[in-house]
Amino acid sequence: MNLRTKLQLASSCLILIVVIGTMTSLYISEKNQILREIRREQSEDLEKLGRVCEESLLVADEVALINYAQKALLLSTKVSYAGYVDQNGNGWYVDKKATLNMVDASKDPTVNDIIDYKRVLRREMVFQGEPVIELSQPVKGRGYVRLGYSQERVNELFRDNLRQAFKRFWVVGLMAILFGLILSHLLSSALSRPIASLMEGAESIAKGQKGVKIPEGGRDELGRLTRTFNHMSEELAKLDQLKDDFMSHVTHELRSPLTSIIATVELLAEMPLTNQEPKLKRSVDRLIYGSERLNRLVDNILDLTRMEAGKMMFDIQPVNIGALITEMADFFVPRAAEKGLTIQAGAPADLPMAMADSERIRQVLSNLIYNAIKFTNQGGITIWARVKEGMMQVGVQDTGVGIPKDKIGSLFQKFETLKDTRDRVNKPVPGSGLGLNIVLNSVKAQGGAIWVESEVDKGSAFIFSLPLAQTQEEGALKATPELPADVTSRGTDGSRHAVLMNERKVAI
Repeated sequence: MNLRTKLQLASSCLILIVVIGTMTSLYISEKNQILREIRREQSEDLEKLGRVCEESLLVADEVALINYAQKALLLSTKVSYAGYVDQNGNGWYVDKKATLNMVDASKDPTVNDIIDYKRVLRREMVFQGEPVIELSQPVKGRGYVRLGYSQERVNELFRDNLRQAFKRFWVVGLMAILFGLILSHLLSSALSRPIASLMEGAESIAKGQKGVKIPEGGRDELGRLTRTFNHMSEELAKLDQLKDDFMSHVTHELRSPLTSIIATVELLAEMPLTNQEPKLKRSVDRLIYGSERLNRLVDNILDLTRMEAGKMMFDIQPVNIGALITEMADFFVPRAAEKGLTIQAGAPADLPMAMADSERIRQVLSNLIYNAIKFTNQGGITIWARVKEGMMQVGVQDTGVGIPKDKIGSLFQKFETLKDTRDRVNKPVPGSGLGLNIVLNSVKAQGGAIWVESEVDKGSAFIFSLPLAQTQEEGALKATPELPADVTSRGTDGSRHAVLMNERKVAI
């Protein structure tokens, strides 16, 4: 899970928690407010009835009180009855049918409580088989008025009001969640975009690119971090350029004395005295081996410097790859025989021509075959060629020690020698770590790609592709479905690790 997804999930969860918590709080508050509003309306109705009762008692007009109860209060669907009880417990009530009923409440102990303590009494009771809420209020010590509210109607009104409030909350909550998620997406994008750019820039630098620049942000911490990264990238590019200039200068300066040393050593090797003195011969042989190795190292550094500077010249012509891999296999037969290994080449008879520089392809194959021999303890090396996906593919496959998958990504970097892999070889051979980087740059410059298929203790296959010659007929461009039996892939698990393809990244 990447950082952007984590930020979105975290902010979304926070928004949901806040919105749900706020909605729950508002819901409870609205519920209490509805209950208070219902009770306030009931209290107002009761107070109005009490005032009318006081006025009617002053003028001894009880009929006016009865008319008010019938015409004003009982018109409401919530009110079940209204009535009056004097201080002796005698009174009346009017129900929904406008029927006047006389009552004797002298034995009701609550009558004295209402009159004596002058308080409003709220109680639940049953009236005509219906549960009601009765409110009673004293009237200046001369009795009390009472109102009965239908419990069912009050509950229904409460539920309707609560349902409407709930709908409003849901609309507001959904809108808040929607805008919150949009804000979360924008915020996570704003935070993760500079970090993603930093990651891509760091990966590019790790792959050897120079002067990598990423978009600079604002004046916040991430903006300062991107500017610091760009400054670091510039400094690294300068240091890398200084290193390349130094290596190029040193190798050029080494060329002349090294040529003189090689010529002198070859002259010593031809002298009769050298062949007569074993110790002298061993010393001369060591000088020859050391000077040749140093010469190869200088050549590699010069080639790599020219390739990276874009000054390496390539003579791209149609090349017979089948003949070329056979030639290189024959050339390395003696070296393979020194370790008891076999080496063979195979290609289809109708293999088309490829567009490449034949000398540079010999250099590529030489590096790959030399490495295959170096990292193989027993078995052999197979060199094959085929047409697949509209490209010429050439593979150098061995039965060697293999390469761990976590090391394949850094295999083509400069000065990478894979010490762990080297330690598993019976006779480790030192190397400069430049050969595969030269191979990578050479194949890239010729419009191809190179990748590795490897499995530890089973072998490796280095495969590179080249464009086909445009002069071939359409039928020759079709990919061959399978390799011949003598060049069947061995010792690999089929996983492909692409490095590059015509300046574009290929999926790994």
